Amino acid sequence: MPNNILIYFLFAIAPGLIWLFYFLRKDKLPEPKLQILKIFVYGIIATIPAVFIELTLIKDLSLANLEPITYTIIKYIFIIGFIEELFKYIVVRFFILKHSCLDEPIDIPLYMIISALGFATLENILVFSNEALANVATQGLLIVSITRFITATFLHALCSGLIGCFIALSFYALKFRWFLVSVGFILAICLHGLFDFYIELGIMKIATENETIYPLFILFILAISVFILLKEIKKIKSVCKI
Repeated sequence: MPNNILIYFLFAIAPGLIWLFYFLRKDKLPEPKLQILKIFVYGIIATIPAVFIELTLIKDLSLANLEPITYTIIKYIFIIGFIEELFKYIVVRFFILKHSCLDEPIDIPLYMIISALGFATLENILVFSNEALANVATQGLLIVSITRFITATFLHALCSGLIGCFIALSFYALKFRWFLVSVGFILAICLHGLFDFYIELGIMKIATENETIYPLFILFILAISVFILLKEIKKIKSVCKI
């Protein structure tokens, strides 16, 4: 049993750690290891109240007897998408945004991504603690881990990275600061919600053949957008006051 628990744990944390090391390599001036660890752990902790609030609101929403389309929109965009992106941002806002270690624009989206990967890691641990995976063979666990790596974990990193990019850009366009920040949040929340919506349709096997590709399309658009923004932000000189 102890060996099984260790295997499950390793498969659960692997997606977040792999993406973490990948994104950290994009920073020319490495961040303090203690700060990276702190934000990652705070991202993990932030998952707990976020999940509790989500479950509570979804339970209340289910009692409202809303039309299916209204219920779906509220659940995935205004509850799940909004709550998760908000809590990942709160970690950065209160624990790093005013810190002296932010010495270049790319640091803002980077720490947003670190927070998101901490958040996604606890989500993965919860997934692997599900009784449905209790008797799954190692090969099956590997497939689940890889799937989480290229979908949910990547989604969290990209959505928070997108918000971080818009926040970074807002410090260089003060007249449009709140507009840029708002756009970043709205895009991330909506894309996050739509991704989860189409994933659930696939799980419930009620999605059409065309709709099953929508989550991958959302990830593709997000990835292209975030990587382009990160590349452009790297070119910006560190002259703003954060």
